[in-house]
Amino acid sequence: MRDTAAIWEWLAYVKIRAVGGEMKFAREVEHAVREIIHTRAAGIDPAELANETRRVRTLLEKEKVRVRRSKDIDIKYGPGGVLDIYFAMRYVQLRDNIPDRPGDRSTDFMLDVLRENGSLSATHHQIFIDGYRFLSTLDHYLRLTVGRTTRLPTANQKALNLVSQRMGLGSAAELVEQLTLHRLNIRNSFDDIVNPTL
Repeated sequence: MRDTAAIWEWLAYVKIRAVGGEMKFAREVEHAVREIIHTRAAGIDPAELANETRRVRTLLEKEKVRVRRSKDIDIKYGPGGVLDIYFAMRYVQLRDNIPDRPGDRSTDFMLDVLRENGSLSATHHQIFIDGYRFLSTLDHYLRLTVGRTTRLPTANQKALNLVSQRMGLGSAAELVEQLTLHRLNIRNSFDDIVNPTL
């Protein structure tokens, strides 16, 4: 891995975490892998890292859209979904050499760390925090309403009404409107941050 891992693998390993087995050894491996990917990332042009980040994100988006059979909105893989936030964060973490912290690896915490480091502007930070919280809440109530899915079933008015009620929103239309606004803001921030012309 030290010499052969591709950039897309670095993006995946940013979040490496020891979860089982001999924990002392697992944490040592976790630390070593994190050190390798951040060292390798420091040695490449940020534009190359941005290009590959964008390529992998776009590939995942297209793959999921290709198999979609309805007008449902994919809140994870679709444009402005959770993966835009994750990929922007991972890109910035690699670009600026900001590894995950062992004590707290939550998205909210890492977004705060990136803002405090000056790696995310206050505007992008707020867009990602607000968007992530909205999408996470929506994901939770979607699962309670229709089961495990990443897609908001736009043709299922009963489900939309129930999800919007559970989220404390006035209507299904308000849910879709807020979701659209968050997705547009998230995608614009992703595009601004993961800019291959840097």
